Amino acid sequence: MNDGLLRCWLAQAGFKVSDVLRDDVDRALPNGTTPLMHAARVGDIDALNGLLARAADPARMNSDNNGALWFACFADSEECVTALIKAGAPLDSQNVNGATALIYCASTGKAPLVQLLLDAGANPDLLTLDDFSALELASNTACLWLLKAAGGRKRA
Repeated sequence: MNDGLLRCWLAQAGFKVSDVLRDDVDRALPNGTTPLMHAARVGDIDALNGLLARAADPARMNSDNNGALWFACFADSEECVTALIKAGAPLDSQNVNGATALIYCASTGKAPLVQLLLDAGANPDLLTLDDFSALELASNTACLWLLKAAGGRKRA
C-alpha cells in the first residue's frame, strides 16, 4: 500500500495523519488503539502489511491490554494473524481479564487460529483471572483436541 492510500485509510479510520507517515504509524486513539490494531480488527491485510512495512509496533497494547494479534483473532483473519506472528507480536500477552489470544480463540471455537497460535508457540496453560485455561474454555471439540494434543491440561 503506497503512502497516499495508507494516509487515506488512516484518515477514514479516524487517525490523525501528518505529512511524515512514519510519525503517525503508532499514534493511538484515546483508548490506546493504534492503526495496526485497527487494521487487524477489520482484517485488512493490505493496511496491516503497509503499517508493518513502516515499522508499526506489533507489541503495543491498548487500554484493555489487547494488541493487534488479539484483534486479528477477533476478525478471524488467518492472514493477519500469520503476518503479526511473523512480525513478532507477543503470543502470550494477557488482557485485563487475563485472557490471551489463544484463550479467546479457544473460547470462540476458532480452531484454525488455535492451531496457528499453538504452532507459533503460544502457551496453552496460562490462566484467566477467573482461573480458566484455554482447554477449559474450549467451545468445540476441534479446539479441545488441538489443546489436548498441545499438552494443555485441565486441572482437577
